[in-house]
Amino acid sequence: MFRNVNASANGVGGYILGINIDSERTLLVHGNLSGLASEKLEFPSPVSEGFQYFLSEVSNNADRLLMITKAQHLPLPDVVSVSVAGNYDAHTGILSSSMEFSQWKSESLRSQLGLRFNLPVYAENKANAGMLAELLFGKNQALEHAVYLTFTPRIRVSLLSEGRLYRNAGANTGAIGNIRLHGSQTPGEQFRILDDIASGGGLLNLAHLRHPNHWEQGLTLRDLLQCALDQDPYAIEVIHEAAMWAGRSLESMVHMLRPDTIIIGHPYHLLGNIWLDPMTEALSQATGFGIGQLPKIITSTLGARQPELEALSPAISALRSSRPN
Repeated sequence: MFRNVNASANGVGGYILGINIDSERTLLVHGNLSGLASEKLEFPSPVSEGFQYFLSEVSNNADRLLMITKAQHLPLPDVVSVSVAGNYDAHTGILSSSMEFSQWKSESLRSQLGLRFNLPVYAENKANAGMLAELLFGKNQALEHAVYLTFTPRIRVSLLSEGRLYRNAGANTGAIGNIRLHGSQTPGEQFRILDDIASGGGLLNLAHLRHPNHWEQGLTLRDLLQCALDQDPYAIEVIHEAAMWAGRSLESMVHMLRPDTIIIGHPYHLLGNIWLDPMTEALSQATGFGIGQLPKIITSTLGARQPELEALSPAISALRSSRPN
């Protein structure tokens, strides 16, 4: 589709087309190796369409973005960087499946986007891309043994061991949103697994169930989180309940892995202690560990920039690691 004539001899320069794909929207970012975003735009993700339709949509919107950047005399991208919701294998470049995109099966995501844009492509699933963003741009860049949680569109973890991402052949690790809820305090028949109550969509469902007459029509996750930040007691109550279930569900993972750090990622990192405190309390009760025995539990420090940095980080990480010292 395009090639930056200003790229270096090996085809790698300093500009990136970042793509962050989830079920709500696809975010496109024009950025650089320093993580600075020049321009961005988003469009609704075509969740009910096939992968070829998505390729057409992302191409059309990338053209729109590049018209904007061209008017500002910014260089064309040299590489494409992708964060995608689903079981993506970074070694093979294949997205085997995605719960969010039911029509996508064994899609050659890396090669198809490479052909579409005529550029090298670097991609990761959303949790791994979020972890890479933390390692590159967060305040805890010296992490060795850590867990990163992302909550939209589903709850997934990225595992860091000795400074490296853990991967398996099926690229289906980390789907802790599938953990079944159990115990005397199970919140209802409609909440069977953790995703049902603590993912972005699950949190909205919980809010409507607990306080159906409190919310305006068309409540979005952003609206709900902002209500909590504005000290709405109904929103805080709902978030507290979801966070407690998330904390309980981490019990086995903490006992088995004993990570140094657990990082709360997008978008619940924006809630700070509103999410962190009840989750930590529940994890302490479930594990039997005192607060001093638990891993360090923190929220991402990337703020509102997290989605764009998540989009850019797969390429930035790969290019930085390939450069000679």
